[in-house]
Amino acid sequence: MECYELDARDGELRRLREAVGKAGNGRGVVVTITGPIACGKTELLDAAAAKGDAITLRAVCSAEERELPYALIGQLIDNPALDSLTPELACMTFPGEHLSPEAENRLRSDLTRALLALAAERPVLIGVDDVHHADTASLNCLLHLARRVGSARIAMILTELRRLTPAHPQFQAELLSLGHHREIGLRPLSPKHTAELARAGLGPDVDEDVLTGLYRATGGNLNLSRGLISDMREAWATGETGINAGRAYRLAYLGSLYRCGPVPLRVARVAAVLGQSANTTLVRWISGLNADVVGEATEILTEGGLLHDLRFPHPAARSVVLNDMSAQELRRLHRSALEVLDDVPVEVVAHHQAGAGLIHGPKAAEIFAKAGQELHVRGELDAASDYLQLAHRASDDAATRAALRVEAVAIERRRNPLASSRHLDELTVAARTGLLAPEHAALMIRWLAAGGRSGEAAEVLASQRPRAVTDQGRAHMRAAEVSLALVNPGASGPERRPRPLTPDELANLPQAARLGAIADNAVMSALRGRPELAAAEAENVLQHADSAAAGTTALAALTALLYAENTDTAQLWADKLGSETGVSNEEEAGYAGPRAEAALRRGDLAAAVEAGSTVLDHRRLSLLGITAVLPLSSAVAAAIRQGETERAEKWLAEPLPEAVQDSLFGLHLLSARGQYSLATGQYESAYTAFRTCGERMRNWGVDVPGLSLWRVDAAEALLHGRDRDEGRRLIDEQLTRAMGPRSRALTLRVQAAYSPPAKRVDPLDEAADLLLSCNDQYERARVLADLSEAFSALRQHSRARRLLRQARHLAAQCGAIPLLRRLGAKPGGPGWLEEPGPRIELLTDAERRVASMAAGGQTNRVIADQLFVTASTVEQHLTNVFRKLGVKGRQHLPTELVDAE
Repeated sequence: MECYELDARDGELRRLREAVGKAGNGRGVVVTITGPIACGKTELLDAAAAKGDAITLRAVCSAEERELPYALIGQLIDNPALDSLTPELACMTFPGEHLSPEAENRLRSDLTRALLALAAERPVLIGVDDVHHADTASLNCLLHLARRVGSARIAMILTELRRLTPAHPQFQAELLSLGHHREIGLRPLSPKHTAELARAGLGPDVDEDVLTGLYRATGGNLNLSRGLISDMREAWATGETGINAGRAYRLAYLGSLYRCGPVPLRVARVAAVLGQSANTTLVRWISGLNADVVGEATEILTEGGLLHDLRFPHPAARSVVLNDMSAQELRRLHRSALEVLDDVPVEVVAHHQAGAGLIHGPKAAEIFAKAGQELHVRGELDAASDYLQLAHRASDDAATRAALRVEAVAIERRRNPLASSRHLDELTVAARTGLLAPEHAALMIRWLAAGGRSGEAAEVLASQRPRAVTDQGRAHMRAAEVSLALVNPGASGPERRPRPLTPDELANLPQAARLGAIADNAVMSALRGRPELAAAEAENVLQHADSAAAGTTALAALTALLYAENTDTAQLWADKLGSETGVSNEEEAGYAGPRAEAALRRGDLAAAVEAGSTVLDHRRLSLLGITAVLPLSSAVAAAIRQGETERAEKWLAEPLPEAVQDSLFGLHLLSARGQYSLATGQYESAYTAFRTCGERMRNWGVDVPGLSLWRVDAAEALLHGRDRDEGRRLIDEQLTRAMGPRSRALTLRVQAAYSPPAKRVDPLDEAADLLLSCNDQYERARVLADLSEAFSALRQHSRARRLLRQARHLAAQCGAIPLLRRLGAKPGGPGWLEEPGPRIELLTDAERRVASMAAGGQTNRVIADQLFVTASTVEQHLTNVFRKLGVKGRQHLPTELVDAE
């Protein structure tokens, strides 16, 4: 990389070499190379010294030796050529020794005389790095020599940190008065030269975004650039991408900072402690430095790429500065910050409160709690959890500690539901002893129920009801009652089932709890056969729920849409929520159930299995409790249709909470077990499973087709038995019930199977038309297959063959191997799992433009501005793109989209 570093200094290097060359011919010169820290001053000096046969004397000054007399001169005279000429010089001084004025004059004269004599034999190059850190006694010796080198073969080259007021103004003023003095000023590396340095170290194909990020993190500082490039090269070798600031970058930053001197170091430390709150006034107050000194130090740090507007160029830079300070100094600076900060966000106060070690007492608890709550609303879950834990430890009040624990668990459940369950026993005791407020008790009831502990949830509800004495408290208890009844409808009979919350009760709840209650109302509406109301309530919730309340509330709303047979809307919202920036892995897993079920109902078997696998293959079942049953059941049903019965059997053997059998989602599991028995020829077991599912649905008052078409499934199982009359009765009964187009189509298909061949065509025709509008490819393939057989039985072979081809094509697209075998397709033969065309071709022009820009890393707002559309339009297009391409979010968009335009 060195050649690129010198290419960036081509003009300066040429001037320096010209000056050194003239000195070699008896026209001595003094050159000062100035510039910000780590801009290549030493490299320029080294390059000049490498040419020619001059005797080179080198010294490096440091801040630690600035008060040691002759520390610099001691380095210069420690040279074999000079020692052989005048060995007595070494005896005239020792670094750190103070000399009398007479001895100082003699040393200067003898040193100058010796160097002039040495230059008479061969050219001499004297190089001094960081002369701004030099001791005064040594500078006096250098100045004595500098005045006398004009006609000698001596080149004196000094490197100095550029600053508004030089460290040694008298020394610099004297040099400037010399006719043979030259100054060469360097600037930081430009973005262009930084990019060349990066390509030399990382390869020629480095992305522009990476180069931009690299320059932002280094500011043209050569040492930072080298360190960061080294870290990135090491990280990229292990498969990582992007900007990776590691050990080399941190050490380069710290080294550059120390070379700036103690005052800039002090300013940087104060800026690191202040973080985003840093400004010149605060830095001045906390550091105790005057405005001019702070301004000059800030300029040095800014020119050197170490700070920009008192902000660090990369989080690793701030981190290494903080880690470099002692615990005592950190506490002192945080306390100082607390004294001077005014009108700042509470999380900033909390940061300094913790940093100062002031972590006990009611005041600290209040500050930490407010900070945690604010960060929770903003979706900064890790920091919010940390502050709430601090608040819990700071408080001595039992009720306050219990409330804080609930808030911390609410956050932890979004990140790791399994880990959060360790606190449920503690909170259950707190609830029974009356330490929890109604809103927190309501949360506890939901968590216990979702974790399969409905009995304990009911106990907490019973103990809390008498304590809810306000309208809001009673509304919270009613909401918890409804939620518990929905999760575990088997725990109570229909006569004890609670009614939905009234508008007045909803109005008494705060925003997040109100949306959760409306979502539960939507599920109840769907289960009571009011799909239009359920869909309207659910969409209202999904449009208004914020990130802090999105988890269980969104799941309930999506479930309501599915039970209302509004599959497409459920799919759109599930995809949108699962792909949003900032969604945790656990929240994404929570949305897997609705996504898997919606995909199953659209005949997208691969997507259903994939969505379920995010839970099943990554061992997240225990994280989700009872809600894990929905993705498991949907994935099992899809795998069966793909012919993967062994995989389905393995999933069905997964351990689940005992409370599943009394839960609403447990009905999905019963249905999946029935489907497995049906696919493996266990028709009696299949019928029993479907019948049990139906009995529970009727007993629980949730007998709606959007939950399960148990009558149709049971009737299909009876097709293979002797009680076909019962099958016909079940189908006739189902046809009298209200249902959506897809449910009616599935019912008509089985009705046709019970009919004579001559009467099968009409119901199957109607079913095929209905499924076309429902976009369920798999079920339509089954209907077309049955219709083909019906026409074949009627000897209308041309129509039968045409329908058979259509059924094969749809079955191949779905990957439905058992159905393909039934249709006579042979492995490897025509119609067998035909590869669909590139999915990108499914996109409209508008969707492709938006997807291309999103794949290139642009935000929705930027895309909207460039395409002159609204951000919501961009969001809608991306949702369609994710569904059509079968991806979870923008980070999974295929790379070929970037070049699609």
